[in-house]
Amino acid sequence: MKRILLGLLLFASSSLLAQISSDSVVVIKNVSLWDGLSESVTPNAQVIIVHNLIKQVGNNLTVPKGAKVIDGKGKTLIPGLSDAHLHIMLNVSMSAVSNTAHWAYVSARATKSVHSYLMLGFTTIRDMGGPIFGIKEAIDEGTIPGPRIYPSGAFISQTSGHGDLRNRNDANPNWTGQAVNVAQTQGWGYLADGRPQVLNAVRENLRQGASQIKMMAGGGISTVFDPLHTVQFTLDELQAGVEAAADWGTYVSVHAYYPDAIKRALTAGAKTIEHGHLIDEEAMQLLKEKGAFLVPQSYWADIPLQFSSNARKFKLVKEGALNEMALAKKYGVKVAFGTDVFGKIGIETDALKEFTSRLRWYSPVEVLRQATSLNAELFAQTGKLNPYPAPLGVIKEGAYADLLIYDGNPLEKLEIVTKPEEFLKFIMKDGKVYKNNL
Repeated sequence: MKRILLGLLLFASSSLLAQISSDSVVVIKNVSLWDGLSESVTPNAQVIIVHNLIKQVGNNLTVPKGAKVIDGKGKTLIPGLSDAHLHIMLNVSMSAVSNTAHWAYVSARATKSVHSYLMLGFTTIRDMGGPIFGIKEAIDEGTIPGPRIYPSGAFISQTSGHGDLRNRNDANPNWTGQAVNVAQTQGWGYLADGRPQVLNAVRENLRQGASQIKMMAGGGISTVFDPLHTVQFTLDELQAGVEAAADWGTYVSVHAYYPDAIKRALTAGAKTIEHGHLIDEEAMQLLKEKGAFLVPQSYWADIPLQFSSNARKFKLVKEGALNEMALAKKYGVKVAFGTDVFGKIGIETDALKEFTSRLRWYSPVEVLRQATSLNAELFAQTGKLNPYPAPLGVIKEGAYADLLIYDGNPLEKLEIVTKPEEFLKFIMKDGKVYKNNL
């Protein structure tokens, strides 16, 4: 009976493919396939793609007549990579954003940056703060090439928090009634104190198109007026943000380094902790208990202090990175792949450093899962707001056709992923080929 049912299913699938225009069908054959979940590759595999979705995966599939066939030549096919923590619009300094840089100039630079990420193999990113909505829209409609973007919109911060982007002499609008800093009017950050203002800020971001919300729960490295150890937002304020996001079916992600800030955010219901480098054992246990995601940057332990404009703060974070990753491994928490790369054009390649940095604690296949199927699990927390509802980060029937082919097996030698110009031979995103050096 099982064989009969399987035969009927295959027949029905083949009949459907026959009815689809041949120019909408692509077949990738002769590849060693890693599906984003398994421990190893499947040799001599085939993938049939219809429009932007994967239709069939297997061996010895029937190639639809007239389909475009791509010979993988025995190389390794994996799902497109993803980065769960980027700031695409932060390609100039915040001082420039506020004082000298035209918004169109910043946006133009962002178009180059998203193209660079795509050519590195990142077919999906989560943007964790900044006015990215227009760039996302242009990518989705095919105007510019780039990864799928899960946008957070403006940072939500208390007064004097990590997202308070005012210059020293900018007035507090709550005191004076004067206009807010240009960085706020352009959607970089919203100041919110007390439950009503937090609700307003979250709802404004959702109105603009945010798929998830970013709140600043602790001090930051790059900002001047908030010490790193500070705990930002009261429990009630954080809960207000979580409630407003949940009403739309999505979640709150928080920026935090220190244990007290992390524990307060988790208690409030935050689903992801961004950074977390100075976490302690108690906070890591709570993170595990809550089933939340940790989004660390382990490669920061390996870069020089001069990398940051605030070496004193950055030194503390660097020193905590190794302990954070060891605790994350010990308690088996969900560690997403996010690099927090931002700055000058060309810095995008720094995101690749995170792959080999994690090999201290995780095997190559574990790191690759973090950058594919596990990140996809995190992205899916957006629920009904998910702008990309088909499966991501996996190669299976019904998933988006976001595919990479490497010359070599990154499950055996992860360094291959860090050298895309040499080893990344093929890039497909949403069923469209962006690179084919096979």
